[in-house]
Amino acid sequence: MTQNCIIAADRILDQQGDLSASEQILAQAAQLNLRIRTLEIDPLRTDWNSPVQDNHYRSGCAPIEALAVANRLLNESDADIVVIHGRDYLRSEYSKADRHQLMNVYGDAGSLPEGYTALAKQFCQLHNLSLDDFIELRDALFNNLSRTAAELDLPLPDQRWYSLLTELFRGVDCANPLVDFEGCLVLCTPATLPQLSPAIKPIRIQGIGIGLADADGPEQVKNLATYHALEKALHYAEVQSGIEMATAIAAPNVKLDAYTCYPVVPLALLVKSGAATDKAALLALLSTKPVTQTGGMNLGRGAWNNPALNGLISMCLSLQAGDNQLGIVHGNGGLGYKQGIAVLKS
Repeated sequence: MTQNCIIAADRILDQQGDLSASEQILAQAAQLNLRIRTLEIDPLRTDWNSPVQDNHYRSGCAPIEALAVANRLLNESDADIVVIHGRDYLRSEYSKADRHQLMNVYGDAGSLPEGYTALAKQFCQLHNLSLDDFIELRDALFNNLSRTAAELDLPLPDQRWYSLLTELFRGVDCANPLVDFEGCLVLCTPATLPQLSPAIKPIRIQGIGIGLADADGPEQVKNLATYHALEKALHYAEVQSGIEMATAIAAPNVKLDAYTCYPVVPLALLVKSGAATDKAALLALLSTKPVTQTGGMNLGRGAWNNPALNGLISMCLSLQAGDNQLGIVHGNGGLGYKQGIAVLKS
């Protein structure tokens, strides 16, 4: 399979940054009459239960799903350039009431924190973890994210966010969506690359895996807690990339951006990949290796369906530091019904 390239990775976070490098490449491509396709990540205001339009993607896994489609379009010569774009100005374009209403995607079946609490309890039962064990792991994960946040000069939440929202999760353990975000990735084939002026050192797509469960929602937590969809995504990413996921995710020199909407999600990634399969191994890994490039969705904040796009952009920028470096980015949709793994290489 052709190793297509990401040649621009731009974002705006709370009015900081711009998309000018991506826009310049697209202008150059248009002058060359190259075929450009754009894939859009749906914003929060798009009804969660409405039909998904062509070339649109919805869920926390959407950016990885879009990356897989972009890769296929390039491999099948259906495009010369593919753009993945997402925009959600959650801080400035929504009221607090609107955000809460739109994020209540499961209606009377329960809120996202309640659904993830039930999911975490099922996950603990399957992996012989007590709730006290889970809380210890939750705190170790938060410490891991806090170290990355400190390196990025991100402020920690004030003390009121350390109070419990559910039996297992404090405010600091839950995704904080309050951010204005716009992000863009530009991809091309190796054959097209010489015609363009990349904005970054090209990042190769080594492999992408997508896994789906039969259904999503709070009533599905018993099935979703098995994380079979994540196992499938990891397997397909491993087959495509030729890289063993257990070894890569545990390796100190491989960069990772796990999806961190609630603590059970990155813990499931570490367990199901085989990188760390018991409490002691999880604590050891969390104490030594950053599991995100961003500080996570609670500290680095995440714009609804776009956190994995922010993760992909952050990974591309992080991989600029060296050659032949690997990065792994994870996406998680809903309560885990859709899972994505992207393997990137500088």
